[in-house]
Amino acid sequence: MEDGNILIILAISAFLLLGFSLFVNINNPFSFLANPLAGNGFGTLCNSEDDCRDFCSNNLGRCNDYCRENPSNELCNSLLRSIGYLDK
Repeated sequence: MEDGNILIILAISAFLLLGFSLFVNINNPFSFLANPLAGNGFGTLCNSEDDCRDFCSNNLGRCNDYCRENPSNELCNSLLRSIGYLDK
């Protein structure tokens, strides 16, 4: 009888794990983790275009490094070009 209970518990656990896997694959609730640096700014350096303009005017090297590591950030090209610094 104990072996039967263990099999039932294993079957229920497998079913729950399968359900969770399907939920994650269909709904993608953790999609925000795929690109944590995406947003209106430069990751943890600045949060908005105005904030980044101020930050990059005094920290051009750090902004350039960020943009080299995150080429998909659209703000990089426009902002660095507008302040006269674009070194890729």
